[in-house]
Amino acid sequence: MATLDECEAYARGKNADIPFCMGVVFRLKSIGISHEQILCAAILSQTRASFDEIFERFGREMAVMTTSIMRDYTLSKKKQEETYVEQLKQAPWESVLVKLCEISANLKVIKESELSRTKRSKLLKQNIHYLNILKKNIAENRDKALGLNKLLEGANETISHFGHRPIKFE
Repeated sequence: MATLDECEAYARGKNADIPFCMGVVFRLKSIGISHEQILCAAILSQTRASFDEIFERFGREMAVMTTSIMRDYTLSKKKQEETYVEQLKQAPWESVLVKLCEISANLKVIKESELSRTKRSKLLKQNIHYLNILKKNIAENRDKALGLNKLLEGANETISHFGHRPIKFE
């Protein structure tokens, strides 16, 4: 079984944004997630590693959990997005939690950074789009993580701050 330190070292070797990864891990811990495999998935999902690379190094379960919320950069942009949306719809709950915390971290970056209005709007719409894709899964499982409601409220606060309608997770 992989440890957080092993995953972080691997992610560093893959030039992942470690502070962002740790922000996602922090969010997972803040909603009551302490399972090391889920925390590792948060780090590994930022590596752009292939299923086979993760499978070889960390095993099948880790590869499935991680790559179900990763884009396949070997595909064309259009096919990449279509495939990614399908993956998100079918992702296991643990992966959805990681993706949700990733979106939360993205929203914080959007809110606090000096991005151009166009770039901020594009990133905001993309994250709202992914939240809407995950909405059904979140609604069905929201009682499985203690602090999840607070995380969702925070996401909706940021979304509303930029003039978008909050998302209803019911």
